[in-house]
Amino acid sequence: MKRGDLVKHPKGIENVCKEKYSLGVVLSEYTPQHPTGAQQVTVMWRGMQSYLVYNADQLEVISENR
Repeated sequence: MKRGDLVKHPKGIENVCKEKYSLGVVLSEYTPQHPTGAQQVTVMWRGMQSYLVYNADQLEVISENR
């Protein structure tokens, strides 16, 4: 997952809001150093005014920004 990729959150679609979590844009990605962990990404969702942070394995890439 890289900056600019379009993503969806499968569990968010099922459990919270189908429309909101079906399309988001990755703003940044990073891997925590202390303690070392999985890659994390910040995502701006459609209709939201702030970003949220997720582990990359929670999201699915819809389209890559290439």
